[in-house]
Amino acid sequence: MITRSRFFTATLIALVASGLAACGRELQSVEWYKEHDAERMEVIRECKADPDRLGKTENCTNAKKANLELLRSGNR
Repeated sequence: MITRSRFFTATLIALVASGLAACGRELQSVEWYKEHDAERMEVIRECKADPDRLGKTENCTNAKKANLELLRSGNR
C-alpha cells in the first residue's frame, strides 16, 4: 500500500522530471548558434511563441545574441 508521503514524493519527482523534459534543449553558446542557422532560428521562433516561459532562458538569449551579431556583421 502506498502511503500519502510516498505518493507525494513520487508525484513531486514526476512533476520535476516532466518540467525538465519540457525545457528539453541542451544549453548552447552564442558561437554554437552562429554556426547552426536552422537551430538558431528554431530557438528564436520558440522563444517568441512562449516569451513568458522561454523568452529569458539562456538559450534564447544566446540565440538572439548570435542572430544580432550575424546581422551586424552582414553574415546572415
